[in-house]
Amino acid sequence: MITIGVCGPIDLKLLNWNIPANSLPATNSFPLTSYYINALLKRGYKVIAYTNSTSITEPTVIESGNLKVCISREKSQPGRRFFKFEIEDLKALIQAHPAEAISAFWTYEYALAAIGSGIPTAIGIHDVAWKILVKQFDPFRFVRWLMNWRVISKAKVLVANSTYTYGQLSGSTKKKTVVIPNFYPEEMEKVKLAGITKGNYIIASSNGFTKRKNIHRAIQAFAQVRPQFPNTELYLIGTDMEENGPAQQYAESKGLAKGIRFLGKQPYNKVLELVAGAKVLVCPSMEESFGMAILEAMVVGTAVVAGDKSGYVPSLLDHGRAGVLCNIYSTDSIAQGIAKLLQDTTYREQLEDVAMDYAAKNFSEETVIKQHILLLEKIFNTPDLKVSEQILENASPATHAIKMQQEDDATLTNCKQRA
Repeated sequence: MITIGVCGPIDLKLLNWNIPANSLPATNSFPLTSYYINALLKRGYKVIAYTNSTSITEPTVIESGNLKVCISREKSQPGRRFFKFEIEDLKALIQAHPAEAISAFWTYEYALAAIGSGIPTAIGIHDVAWKILVKQFDPFRFVRWLMNWRVISKAKVLVANSTYTYGQLSGSTKKKTVVIPNFYPEEMEKVKLAGITKGNYIIASSNGFTKRKNIHRAIQAFAQVRPQFPNTELYLIGTDMEENGPAQQYAESKGLAKGIRFLGKQPYNKVLELVAGAKVLVCPSMEESFGMAILEAMVVGTAVVAGDKSGYVPSLLDHGRAGVLCNIYSTDSIAQGIAKLLQDTTYREQLEDVAMDYAAKNFSEETVIKQHILLLEKIFNTPDLKVSEQILENASPATHAIKMQQEDDATLTNCKQRA
């Protein structure tokens, strides 16, 4: 077995290792990266993880069993320096503790450090940088877009996290890209099995009160349905959702704060419990390259209301068979979706069962992780690998998804021409 490197934001507290959580430095955490590492360890691989932290003064290496975590330094306001220090510090740490092949998450500083190390690397595309820039234009997002362009240009092997993300790429970039979807860990299914009782609340989770995340419309929609369901509350969790934060300030200014709990950032396991206990998860985001919050709700047994044109969301919800799709630009449409689920318990529970089954068949750890392992072993054994010739020709589930998307696009084009 090869030693696999994983480079990206990592939630150290979610890793399966014997290191006390209170001894770990704070990092730019992302649960999916931790799931990925744990899945590799579970299958007997040695893993070297590379991440960074603002709370250390010297590069740090922590080892436990088959896992080594290398933590580089991050300074404040890295965007003003195009993350130059962070990239170089992380690259030096990768070269000092080399893996045989690396999976890098996101097309930004982590990917640039991995590419710079010279180690064969598969780079995950987990958002569409130009789409974010258009909907959230600011200097930081412009820097991120430039970094993304640099990564896409330099990368030899790219991994799109959905057919939607793949569809946003240029023709030349698609030739070196394979689709492997995000996944959920086996352990997440235990949350539903624990039998958490549904509370009388709906929930929305977001990392930021931005126009793109569209939480203000979830607040407006809740205000519309509350007279019909006066005892139901709205829980808001995530960045900017804390008490006296931007979300509450907005709600107070519009007279819409009644019945809302502003819970802010919560430990990840607590978030899953809160989502599992909700009757409905509302995801009003304008665009999602995948939609991990939605997938998590599907797995823990909570019905979802989300956008019918929000990136990959319609596909993730099986085009409305595994969740309620609505027009997220219309407060009325969101409110109608919420009300439909709150007033019809039988329908809501049927939807939950369909969603859980769909998630298990398409996005489980067992289904997805073997695709990643196959890809990493190929790029290690074939450094000059051409994805279009040597990976996409194999009939893997990822390849099938691309072909199905292409067939759907062709059918839609023909229909339009006939019309």
